[in-house]
Amino acid sequence: MKKIIAMAVTAVLLVSATFALNFEVGARGILGRNLDGGSFASNFDAARQDKTFDFGFGAYANLSILGGLGVQAEANYVKSSITFANNTAETVQYNMHILDLSPMIWLNLDLWKFEFGFGAGPNFEIPLASLGDVWSAKKEDFTVGLIAGVDVKFYFLKHLGVVLSGRFVCDFNKRDVPLGVWDASYPSYEFTRRTLYGGLGLEFRLFE
Repeated sequence: MKKIIAMAVTAVLLVSATFALNFEVGARGILGRNLDGGSFASNFDAARQDKTFDFGFGAYANLSILGGLGVQAEANYVKSSITFANNTAETVQYNMHILDLSPMIWLNLDLWKFEFGFGAGPNFEIPLASLGDVWSAKKEDFTVGLIAGVDVKFYFLKHLGVVLSGRFVCDFNKRDVPLGVWDASYPSYEFTRRTLYGGLGLEFRLFE
């Protein structure tokens, strides 16, 4: 009898957990900026002057399990322009293509038709020459960083909503970038990625 009761309780818990699941998928466009070591205000002024912004697109899936707490997995492709300066007034601009793979611990909070989500986790960065090099990326080129973000969602239909996102991505270590220009050779520059970007897209809730 105890075994039967235990099995019955387990079955009820499994069914309850199944109905507690909330699964969402979405896609968005991305626009942002790689920040240097200065203040946010100085970075904002520099962005207005040189008009160099990061841009790209991404997709994600969110699985909420208990009370909105769950995981969100993202894949974001970003093209970033980094400006380097040597000892003279000469500057070099480097276009960096990165595929970010980000599993995050995520918490969703519902408020009427709005949903607020935030989370953080490791960010696995794959440097690419272009988006077409995803399949030929080498494992040894992967770097690890940290990602934190927030989403604000408005569901204008039961299963379809608009998503406004914000993300901050940073490297754990500095990276070396080899550079070359027409008549001068630059061995390498070091920089630490500190990217702040926003996103706008659509989300589809499969079931709840």
